[in-house]
Amino acid sequence: MRAVVLREFGPPENLKWESVPTPEPQADEVLLRVGAVSVDLFQMEFRSGRALPQATLPRIIGNGPAGVVEALGQGVQGVQTGQRVVVANNVSCGNCRYCRLGRETLCAGLNNHRGGMIGAHRDGGYAEFVTVPARNVVPLPDSISFEQACLIPNTIGPVVKACAGRAGIRAGENVLIVGAGGGMGVHAVQAARACGGRVIAAIRSTRVAQAVRDSGADATISTREADWCDQVRALTDGWGADVVLDFVATRDTLSASLSVLAPAGRLVIMGYFPRGSILETPTWVFTEERTITGNRSAGRQDVADAVSLIHNGRIKPMVSRVVPLKDAALAHKAFEAGEIVGRAVLVI
Repeated sequence: MRAVVLREFGPPENLKWESVPTPEPQADEVLLRVGAVSVDLFQMEFRSGRALPQATLPRIIGNGPAGVVEALGQGVQGVQTGQRVVVANNVSCGNCRYCRLGRETLCAGLNNHRGGMIGAHRDGGYAEFVTVPARNVVPLPDSISFEQACLIPNTIGPVVKACAGRAGIRAGENVLIVGAGGGMGVHAVQAARACGGRVIAAIRSTRVAQAVRDSGADATISTREADWCDQVRALTDGWGADVVLDFVATRDTLSASLSVLAPAGRLVIMGYFPRGSILETPTWVFTEERTITGNRSAGRQDVADAVSLIHNGRIKPMVSRVVPLKDAALAHKAFEAGEIVGRAVLVI
């Protein structure tokens, strides 16, 4: 088969289009004929060596592919050849205390030989075929294309989990999304609206303002303006935001996010902390019962929930560029140059 292989961490040019053996599904695995795979920030971080510098190379990257089940490994049940599916990213053990609690994204086996992430700890979807655990595939209705579906595991699924689960957005609540112009942020606008929230979108570049408004934002503000936190308070009658989703997570944005959080508000941190940073929380986090939490990634149920929301028309995946898989390096360059609004997708 043909695949894009990363043999050394570094720039996009290190992604090489090669011929490699077609994998064979092992017990409890399926062989997937890849239809599409998305391009996102994690792949940039992994390719460069910043995300998992200890990871084993060579590696076929690409998390969350969508496609058709080509073959079944021994013992696979509940999945059929020819079935359209999308693949949840995390290979969890299913038996540890977190998996038993339904918190599989915290699985004790995710960072060792028993598990990990597809496209990082094991080969992923930048290929014609990939083998994945059968328990990681989620059925896909005909109404959702592979190009749309591949955005679910690492983009739409996590924001659905953040809005409906970690933040618990209720109808009529004011929701501030910091970094709403990014690939995850623009979909979070839709997910927050699907929960009934009134969305204030904080963006840095006016270039993405129209796309954010088209996604359903009730108001947009620029974080380049010195008074943008005052604008949030003005838009919420002085109370502040009931929910803040911070996709940037720098010292400045986290400080601002806390400062505009209403009493009983919930801050969900969706980005990585800068190395060495410390989140200093004011005393009113305690006295006014504000909640600060994180949102690591999406589990299988979150992926399934996102599939339902897309099928029902509540969320529309934003694919702005479709690129042949062999040109993955060009797609990475475009992503890093800030040329992509929503997501770019790779197809065979």
